[in-house]
Amino acid sequence: MDELDAATTSWGTTSADDVDVRALRRYNRLLVSLAKFAELSCELVLAMLVASVIWLMTQVNFENAAFYDGTDRICIYEGQTGEIRNVE
Repeated sequence: MDELDAATTSWGTTSADDVDVRALRRYNRLLVSLAKFAELSCELVLAMLVASVIWLMTQVNFENAAFYDGTDRICIYEGQTGEIRNVE
């Protein structure tokens, strides 16, 4: 394979004089930094999701209930205290 065959692609023929090696290296560094940023973002989102689920399971009271008792006010049952209070 000669030098001309190595430079020939399905897109056409190129000359080695047209290639800017510094621009290609800069573009490669940009892509590497974007990939690292994307990995870090995914790990951060996953950590925040795990923390949110842990907080929901340990801190939020799922026993609270709002119901209508037939009056013009709505009642709320507080799961932690066991009290029923009226709100407007």
